[in-house]
Amino acid sequence: MSKRFWLILVGILIAALATSQVVLRSDTIALALIEVGLRSQMVSQPLPAETLTVVVCGSASPLGNSPDRAQACIAVLTDKHFLMFDAGSGSQVRLNQAGLPLNRLEGVFLTHLHSDHIAEIPDVNLTRWATSGTAQPLKVYGPAGVAQVVNGFNQAFGLDRDYRVAHHGEDFMPITGGQAEAVTITPGVVFSEAGLTVTAFTVDHHPINPAYGYRVDYGGRSVVISGDTVNTPSLWAAAEGADLVFHDALARPVLEVMHQVALDVGRDRTAKIVMDVTDYHAVLRDCRRARMLQGLDDWCCITWCHPRRMRWWRAFLNGQWWRHRLWRKT
Repeated sequence: MSKRFWLILVGILIAALATSQVVLRSDTIALALIEVGLRSQMVSQPLPAETLTVVVCGSASPLGNSPDRAQACIAVLTDKHFLMFDAGSGSQVRLNQAGLPLNRLEGVFLTHLHSDHIAEIPDVNLTRWATSGTAQPLKVYGPAGVAQVVNGFNQAFGLDRDYRVAHHGEDFMPITGGQAEAVTITPGVVFSEAGLTVTAFTVDHHPINPAYGYRVDYGGRSVVISGDTVNTPSLWAAAEGADLVFHDALARPVLEVMHQVALDVGRDRTAKIVMDVTDYHAVLRDCRRARMLQGLDDWCCITWCHPRRMRWWRAFLNGQWWRHRLWRKT
C-alpha cells in the first residue's frame, strides 16, 4: 500500500480519537451514558419459576492477592428463595456485580468460622437492610460459636446502625433490620420453606470442629456445597444422587513449589503456612477419583491454588463470578 494511504488512515484515526474525547467531555453525553449503565445495573432480571440457580461469588484463599477474586461465597436462588453459603471478604461486591437481589436474602449459612468465610457478613446485611427496609434481622446459621461471631458483629457495627437510622429515619430503616441473628445448628435439616430444604452434614476440617457442608434440595434438583474439608466419605454420602457438587480442593504440586521457593528466599514462616494448609483441604486428584467412583455428571472444584494448565472444570478461574442453573425435574 502507498505511503499516501497510510497517512490518510493515520489522519482518520487521529480525528476519530479527538472527536471521541470531545464527546466524552460533554456533560450531557457523559450523564446519558451513566444513566444507561445504571438502568442496566439496577434492573434485576426475574428468575425463571421452579429453577435452582447457583452463583459462585467467591473462591479465593485467605492469603490470596488477586483483586478479581473474592473469598468463599456461594449463592443459591429460586424465584422464591435467596440463600448464601459463607460470606468471605469481597463477596458483597461480587453479589452486586452478578445482579443478585440482596433485598430478599433470607439467610447466610456458614460452613465454619474461619475469617475468610465470615468477614463480609456486615456488608452483606447492610445492603440487604438498606435495599429492603426490613425490620427482620438477618439469620446467620452455623456451627457452635456462631453466636459469638454474630454478637461481635452486632456490637462492632452498633454505632453504624445508629448513624444510618438517624440519617434516613426509623421508618425507612428500622434498626432491628440492621442486626443479625445467630442460629446454632447441628447436622440434619436446618431450613425448610416453600419446597426448599437445606441439610447440614459434618465434614473434616480438623482442628476446626465442627465444620459443615450443606445440601440444598428443590424441585427434584440438588446441590451440595462442601465448605473447607479433606476428601471425606461423609460428603460423598450426602452427595448421593446430587445434580451438582461444589468441592473445596487445592493443587498440591503448586503448593510444593511455593513451599520450596519460600524456603529458598528465607521466608520460613510462609513456607510453613503453605504446607500446613495441605492437611485440612482436599486435593484435586483425590476429588476427581472420588467423583468418578460416585458417578457424578456435574461437579465443580472450588480451588484457591491451582496451576493454569489444569483443564478440568473449575468454578472460578478468570471470571468474577460464575452461574449455573438447574431446571426443575418433571
